[in-house]
Amino acid sequence: MYLACLPDKKNKRRYMIRQSYADGDCYRSRDLFDLGDDPGRFIKYPGGNGFYIDTAVEEAIAEIGVNASQEDLEPIFMPFIDPQIRRVIDGFDRRAKHHKRGDKCIPAEAVHRFDRYRLHFLKLGRIDPRRMGCMPGAFYADLIKKSRDEIEYDFITAEKILKPHELALYTYQIFDLQRYFNEHFAHSHPEALDQQRMDRFFMERLCRLNADESFWIGSDKVSGLHQHLVRYAVMYFDSSFPTRDPFQDFLRDFINRHRFYRPPESVKVSLAESARLFGVSVEALKKMDRRALARQYRKLALMHHPDKGGDTENFVKLTAAYQKLMKRKSCR
Repeated sequence: MYLACLPDKKNKRRYMIRQSYADGDCYRSRDLFDLGDDPGRFIKYPGGNGFYIDTAVEEAIAEIGVNASQEDLEPIFMPFIDPQIRRVIDGFDRRAKHHKRGDKCIPAEAVHRFDRYRLHFLKLGRIDPRRMGCMPGAFYADLIKKSRDEIEYDFITAEKILKPHELALYTYQIFDLQRYFNEHFAHSHPEALDQQRMDRFFMERLCRLNADESFWIGSDKVSGLHQHLVRYAVMYFDSSFPTRDPFQDFLRDFINRHRFYRPPESVKVSLAESARLFGVSVEALKKMDRRALARQYRKLALMHHPDKGGDTENFVKLTAAYQKLMKRKSCR
């Protein structure tokens, strides 16, 4: 069972308890109970931090041949529970389930490509086409044996973790828009691409998905754009790629490229020499914490790095001193 939020002309939105069920080779969804515009009215508080779901909900669902226990209903009503009580019960799952992890891979045709793209971004923070072909079955477990409607509501919940500045990149990647561009920076800097071309490609991909019968299998046909795709149109056109700071990009690239640099063991730097390299007194160097030391090192590393015209010997000594000091300060 799952919670569906539907548009309503009178109250703007209406909530419905739904269930996915097998129908031949596909899964469909059906309505079980209409919660109206305020599901919270079905939550009862006997006192303290306790609560339960109105038994009228269980009884109404049972009348149509579906067993729904309090344990089954709790996750559906969780967003509407009194905030103070929810803070108390958050941190543990009251109906924890353990999925058996399988070694076999789910065939590619078992999960739609668009679902794979969304799941990879939401779980891994990026999309790597090389990993699309075969992943452990447990990775896609939440997409199996569900109707398209339930899957979409699951994604609506999962997408709430995205921050505003991530929405443009999310839609760019899940609709695989970079495939239409030959520019070498299409993957790393989509904000530099032709926006009008990107808009046109996005609309083509959106309309193609809207007409994809394999994606909407088990769903009723609709005229126009499906309600579950409207949110992506809004997400795409109402979001923009974050403005990049060239210096921050350079600094991040520099740090990443030299993150694992290790100076030769033969390089030994005394405390006095370290203080000279860092441009402070010995006493000031001793008082610096790890954060201040790292900040000063990065500033000086930009000046002394050989790639930027700096002195190689000073850079090696500076790095050796930094690593020795960081190790010493971490032991305190």
